[in-house]
Parts: sequence; structure tokens; C-alpha cells
Amino acid sequence: MKKQITFILLFLMGCQIFAQNDPQAKTILEKVNAKNKSYKTIKADFKFTTTSAQQNQSNSESGKIMFKGEKYHATMTNSEIVFDGKSVYTYLHKDNEINITKPKPSTEKDESFMSNPRDIFKVYDKDFKSKLIKQDMVAGIPTYEIDLYPIDLKSKYSRIRMEINKNNFQIISIKVFAKDGMQYFLEFSNFSTNTEIADTEFVFDTKKYPNAEVNDMRF
Repeated sequence: MKKQITFILLFLMGCQIFAQNDPQAKTILEKVNAKNKSYKTIKADFKFTTTSAQQNQSNSESGKIMFKGEKYHATMTNSEIVFDGKSVYTYLHKDNEINITKPKPSTEKDESFMSNPRDIFKVYDKDFKSKLIKQDMVAGIPTYEIDLYPIDLKSKYSRIRMEINKNNFQIISIKVFAKDGMQYFLEFSNFSTNTEIADTEFVFDTKKYPNAEVNDMRF
């Protein structure tokens, strides 16, 4: 689940997203992009749900995420992920295991597309078309609903749906529809921006876990 979570989380950040074909969707996404790029820091709570249509199964996990520049720190029930600007540290509680990796350039054709949240919008600006589906009210909040469609028909994803707050152009939720029947749904809450976050939040200290198995895969 860690790869799916990190794949989606960067929708909070402001890398470029240029929509194609639908001028309305393009305008909205450009405003989302500009808004997020203006933030020095971002904090949010999230709930991540995976659903298998074939197996009729659903699993959910909650967590917190914070961003500061290029760095991020995600804390979940079963794992913790820290990117210090150079390396990604993933601590798996159940296995008492620390994996250290270098972020890989994302491409939609391999799993690194789902493992490097810093690059997600670089994929969307050239590989996806977009369409404004509707404007609605959700829990008293006016929203835009936008769908992204992969240009490459060989993509493993058929559609990505974004729900955006019309008042502040913040992303409320993201739903990814995979061709294998899997669906990934990420909901955000307690969204705050430009708050002070200490740099130490983005430093992973392996000494805090003296008995953990450390797998350094930075090669």
C-alpha cells in the first residue's frame, strides 16, 4: 500500500499540471497549481482506501502528511516515510525494517510512477487529458469534479478523478481507477498551509530504531 499512497500524495504539492482539451478544466487546474506552488509548507490528515472490485475487498489506512519545499514526511498506522531531499526512508512497523532508497524519476509505465510523489504532476502535464465533469456541493462546500484520462491507451490507469474546493482551489479528494479493477481513494482533512515546520521533521534518525533491520538500497 505504501507505493500507492506515495503515488497520490503529491497532488498536494505544486508541480505543473496542464490540462488538455477542456479549457475550463485547464483553467481550474492552473489555479490549483499556482495556489499550491505559493505555499511554503503544507500539512494535512488523510484517509487512504483501496478497493478491489474483483475480490470485493476494501482496506483503509489513515495518516498525516507534511511538505516543506522538496521534502516530505508521511506518518501512517503501519509505516513512516521521510524524504530529506536526497534519500527516502521507509520504516515498516510490523517488520521493524528500514528501507533507504533514492527517489527515481517517475514514468507512468513502471512502478516508480507510484513511488516518487515529487514527480507526479510532471507525468500529468504531458500524459493526461482532462475534463470538467460537474460542479457540485459536497458537505456544504462548492466543488469542481475533474477527470484525467491517460493519452497512452496502454496505461495501467483508466481514469483519475479529482474533487477540488471552488473557494480556495485545494484538492479535497483523488480517486484512481486502475484497469485491473483496483481503485485508490484519498481524502484530505485538516488542511493547513504556511505553518512553521522544523527541519528536523524531515530527518530520519535510524538510531531511534536500534533493533531495526536496515536495508540501504541507494546504489
